[in-house]
Amino acid sequence: MAVVLAIVAGTSWQPVVANTAMSIALSISGALLAGQRPRNPIGWLFLAAGLANTVTALSLPLDYALGQQAWVLSTALALPLALLLFPTGRLPGPWWAVLAGALTVATPFVILGWPAARIVWSVLTAAVAAPLVLRYLRGDEVVRRQLLWLVLVLTGNALAFLPWLLRLGPGLLLVTPALVPVGMSIAVLRYRLMDVRLLVSRSLLYLLLAVGVIAIYSGVVVLLGRTLDLETHLGVAALVAVGVALLFNPVRVRLQRVIDRVLYGHRRDPVRALSHLSARLDAEMGSLDDLLTAVRDALQLPYVAFRLQGREVAASGSAAGVLDVVPLAASGAASGELVIGVRPGQNRLGSQDMHVLAVLAIPLGVALRATMLSEELQLSRERIVAAREEERRRLRRDLHDGLGPTLSGVAYATDAARNLARSDPDTAVDLLVRLRGDIGDAIVEIRRLVEGLRPPALDELGLIGALHREAERLSYQEGGRPLTVSVDAPSDMPELPAAVEVAAYRISAEALNNAAKHSGAENVCVRITVGEELHIQVHDDGRPGANGWSPGVGMASMSERAAEVGGRCEARPGPDGGSVEAVLPLKPW
Repeated sequence: MAVVLAIVAGTSWQPVVANTAMSIALSISGALLAGQRPRNPIGWLFLAAGLANTVTALSLPLDYALGQQAWVLSTALALPLALLLFPTGRLPGPWWAVLAGALTVATPFVILGWPAARIVWSVLTAAVAAPLVLRYLRGDEVVRRQLLWLVLVLTGNALAFLPWLLRLGPGLLLVTPALVPVGMSIAVLRYRLMDVRLLVSRSLLYLLLAVGVIAIYSGVVVLLGRTLDLETHLGVAALVAVGVALLFNPVRVRLQRVIDRVLYGHRRDPVRALSHLSARLDAEMGSLDDLLTAVRDALQLPYVAFRLQGREVAASGSAAGVLDVVPLAASGAASGELVIGVRPGQNRLGSQDMHVLAVLAIPLGVALRATMLSEELQLSRERIVAAREEERRRLRRDLHDGLGPTLSGVAYATDAARNLARSDPDTAVDLLVRLRGDIGDAIVEIRRLVEGLRPPALDELGLIGALHREAERLSYQEGGRPLTVSVDAPSDMPELPAAVEVAAYRISAEALNNAAKHSGAENVCVRITVGEELHIQVHDDGRPGANGWSPGVGMASMSERAAEVGGRCEARPGPDGGSVEAVLPLKPW
């Protein structure tokens, strides 16, 4: 309507179109922001600015002088404040409130037309760029992507400025400023709408190329014309155009590399990405999280994580959107994977990203394997220390509660027998008889403690002989029923590590005792095989009782003994009896 009024009134239609476009864009963007993000003041500032531009658009054809200056409230106050709050709706820090207050104070004087006020306002508006730069440098992936939408619309405005420089008219400049509130609204509400990095990359590239071509073309034409004292004519222009065309593609390629490095990191150059990663590791070697942060920074990715056997072991960034997986072949026997968060707006990683990640996969896999081995070694040391301390506590308890009182009683009985040796020889003899029994009990207790540390049968007979002795002891079940126990083992049994030998004996003996007491079996077979690992299998032909089969303390003890030496132990019932299987490593774990 304002445009129609301008045409009817015969006034200039260009400022009317500019204010009308801004009022429409500000009003729609402000309504969307205020409706979906009511706590974000940017939407309300847009609505106020849209009202100011609407007043100006209507006042210009009606020649209403006061209303014609309303647009200054939008340009000088509302939009700078919105940029200061963008994109979170909060100031970057408490000190930036001073800048917001200074803009508010300077705006009325700008409306009054004071030249000094306009200079001050220009400086304050330029200062609004500082918090935006700080937000981008300090912000996370979300904030940076939101700010890139603002960069995109500002680049569009800069491109629209070029026709005006070429004296083709200000047509585009009348409507492109309206893209600023639109881009800011998309950044707040739908910043994942598309791959804004790609749009910014291409926009900046062609903006810089266009500016460069225009500058070179104009400069060379003017220089040739003045140097050769020639008027600019078709031949000179053609010669300059050929030169610019020859320079265009090399410059475009180099500019594209620079811009992509800023927006996408080192994805075009795997060697540089590897060098960057190595430099970060040398400078600040830390956890796997630090390593992943270096990868994420090198390629400008929103999320990177290590996954081992389906379990996430380290991560950097926030996982949102599409995830891609790169296998890490050098991560050892376990299936290690590098999980990559695809950049918002992309459906998958590009071929250049995959090429760089394929190069990085080998050192990353090695780093993951080394770190996991280091952590496993630390856990193993902690388990060894804990087991040693637990064994010490057990020995202390047994010595204090068992052998200690027995030896104290022996000492008291010895003193009593000595005192009665002459006065009451018969009582002294009785005391010595009881003293002999107490000493026998002490010897039994000592043997029990020694048996707990390492079964003497292993030193006397070896593992196979000790198992044969245990089989003879268990030849009869509870109730007197016969039990046939067989031991199948290689005749040339190699020498085993002491810890593995004890663990193998304890696990086998516990499994035999469980079969004899609980399974009701008639036959039990212990089979031992030796290769790179020691395999133990104890199988019986018993059946589970009426209450079914359930693991108890003995099963937990066998599993713990296997884990102490880096092995594993499993027990399960089957249709033809129960089975216990253990695998113990022979090499240091």
